[in-house]
Amino acid sequence: LVGGAALLAYAYQAAGLYPPDDATIKFIARERGWLRDDV
Repeated sequence: LVGGAALLAYAYQAAGLYPPDDATIKFIARERGWLRDDV
């Protein structure tokens, strides 16, 4: 994962908004263009 995605997931977890499971993190990363499918 790109650092930004990990930081975003941590921020959401710290805020108690959702458990940052791998699928959710990857979904957010793809939505924001941080994760490429070829990785």
